[in-house]
Amino acid sequence: MMVRSIILLTGSREAPYFKDFLLSRNPQLEIFAAHDREDLSAAVNRTNGAARLIAFVTDVIVPANVLSRLTLTPYNIHPGPPEYPGSHADSFAIWEQAKTFGVTAHEIAPLVDSGPIVAVYRFPMPPSPERIALADLAYARATEVFAVVAAHCAECDEPMPTMPEEQWSEVKGTRAQFKALCDRASSATGAEAERLKRACGPSVTVHSGAKASNG
Repeated sequence: MMVRSIILLTGSREAPYFKDFLLSRNPQLEIFAAHDREDLSAAVNRTNGAARLIAFVTDVIVPANVLSRLTLTPYNIHPGPPEYPGSHADSFAIWEQAKTFGVTAHEIAPLVDSGPIVAVYRFPMPPSPERIALADLAYARATEVFAVVAAHCAECDEPMPTMPEEQWSEVKGTRAQFKALCDRASSATGAEAERLKRACGPSVTVHSGAKASNG
């Protein structure tokens, strides 16, 4: 029987715990931890692409030439529901006064946040949400979604069932849009200024005449 291999693309803090979880589901797994593109390429080379990739809350974009080598469907788990694809989902959700937020797991495709969705965990937006607190809340929920995806991947080589009823918004947030949003803080007043501060983070200067910074 061929050894099932899993590549974990995530931070160095998460990797040991996720490895333990995967091994608890299948002690025969071969697990590789990757923290950047170089680690990822090395792991794909070592497995000759015969591995399942699970990316968890990472800024690393998997190159198309790496995706094409993987023989098993790869998955990404990140904060932000399908309504907020792209960058800085938490900030845009706060700014737009969204009623809910969440976490999405999806197949990785060459275009960011475009692959079929396999899991969504939504929760009510807390009152007067702040960016860092909302990110922490979403992170905790993301670990629960990881458990669902990882359990499937540890025990099965077949793709996870997709959720056709869940579709990505056509509007993707970008870093440039986030910066433009936060740059408004230096001249904003009243309720708008307060909301911008919550959306952009504690380092943003509100109505001081100084240049606003990224949170």
